[in-house]
Amino acid sequence: MSVPGALFTYTPAAVDALLSTTLSAVRRKFADNIFTRIPLFMWLKSKAKLTEDGGASLVVPLMYGKNTTAKSYSGYGLIDTTPQEGLTAAQYIWAQYAATITISGLEERIQNQGDKAVIKMLEAKIKQAEMSLRDKLDIDLLATSVTGTNINTLTTIVDATTSIGGISKSSYSWWAANVTASGSFAARGLADMRALYNTISNQSLSGGAPDFILSDQTAYQFYEATLQPQLRYSDSKMADAGFENLKYKGAVMAYGPNAVAGTMNMLSSDAIKLVTSKGTNFITTPFIKPTNQDAKTAQILWAGQLASDNNRRLGKLTGITA
Repeated sequence: MSVPGALFTYTPAAVDALLSTTLSAVRRKFADNIFTRIPLFMWLKSKAKLTEDGGASLVVPLMYGKNTTAKSYSGYGLIDTTPQEGLTAAQYIWAQYAATITISGLEERIQNQGDKAVIKMLEAKIKQAEMSLRDKLDIDLLATSVTGTNINTLTTIVDATTSIGGISKSSYSWWAANVTASGSFAARGLADMRALYNTISNQSLSGGAPDFILSDQTAYQFYEATLQPQLRYSDSKMADAGFENLKYKGAVMAYGPNAVAGTMNMLSSDAIKLVTSKGTNFITTPFIKPTNQDAKTAQILWAGQLASDNNRRLGKLTGITA
């Protein structure tokens, strides 16, 4: 083990041990940071996060019909034994993300002499990687459509026509989210919010109302302007994390920098989940040296998917203007 402040001995084994130890220690900041710096991620972590062991794909059981044998009877009356359908499954393909951290021979042996210097340099590289991966995930989650191997987007899940999980919303109305074409917030914004909130709340026997509302900054400010200063309730956990937020009935409302303009999403944590692979949940790989390069590279890997199992409990207002 090296002595703090002493000149670091640059043997391959010692360097690799220092790099790996530092990466593992700093990575804990990364796991926290990825989920607490963006409102959507923070809510998904605290309310709607699942971890699965893995598998070729993510299969989510669905119920789309009632059991029609549920009836009353009297005495020797016949009980309906008709075989029932109404059950199916949505299938989601894992999305994989990676960010690399590379240290060159020049940085390792010359520019950063001493173990403390190497640690500081590596911390800066980890910070750069985590911020880049965070930004990429947030952009992809809030994109208007799924591109290539990217993660499912909130826009395509909270939608009335797009296929998701291998099931067409246009063909099966029970799989469609609640979408309302809104307009002037001053004229109808609050009425549309109230109607959408109540419609979603009515889609479950347990009365599962939306518990998170995400919009762009402009739509958020339209709602904020309707509130009296003394009635601007907010969620303390979100506020402590540095996020401006308000409350609408029982839901926390926040805005994201990459949210679709003029859109307000109402989400129920029971109906949408950020599912992560247990074996690839922001793991770090060892530093590897290529045969043709004076450098070493490690990777931060994540695999997961944004999945839903009851889109009727999700909704959004679109086309919001002043």
